Amino acid sequence: MGIHPRGVSPLSLRECKVRASFLLKDLLSSDTARSARAVERLRALPAFASLTPAEVLARRESVRRKHALALIAHEQGHASWAELRQVLGEKAPAQLDTEAFFLKNRGAFLNRWFGTYAEALASLREKGGYLFPFREQFFICEAGFLRALGMDGQDPDWERMGFNWVEPLEPSARDRLEQKLIALGYAS
Repeated sequence: MGIHPRGVSPLSLRECKVRASFLLKDLLSSDTARSARAVERLRALPAFASLTPAEVLARRESVRRKHALALIAHEQGHASWAELRQVLGEKAPAQLDTEAFFLKNRGAFLNRWFGTYAEALASLREKGGYLFPFREQFFICEAGFLRALGMDGQDPDWERMGFNWVEPLEPSARDRLEQKLIALGYAS
């Protein structure tokens, strides 16, 4: 059974899959710092532990989703992806459905849309707002969008999480906000 380092609450199954996707994107990135970080993380897996970083990088095209999922499971304190999936599958709490969240007021606001997380994060840092994932994209909305959905954009938890739903500074702040959004009917 897994452990959760530093007392951090366990990630949802969906979040684990998202992080695995980000890991693969980082590995294939032309940004050498991003790909190097991904390589170092992958070397925690037995399949890559005996390889040098250069060897892993040379083979990065052969790294599959199953490897990324195995790493996320390892980082969450589980022996395998199957074990993590079993543990999380038994809990299956309601999660925020960002599609329902966004689609409710899609025509009333001009949100900023991005194809990559890196672009969205840069825009968040430059112009502010509230960053959310949506399918394979990311969007940044303003406080008015949140108010229209029944949320308080001034809730201190937004600042605690860095206004970033994808990689919150304080995951427990996102958890509290997620429960408020679920109570408003935005559950998957």
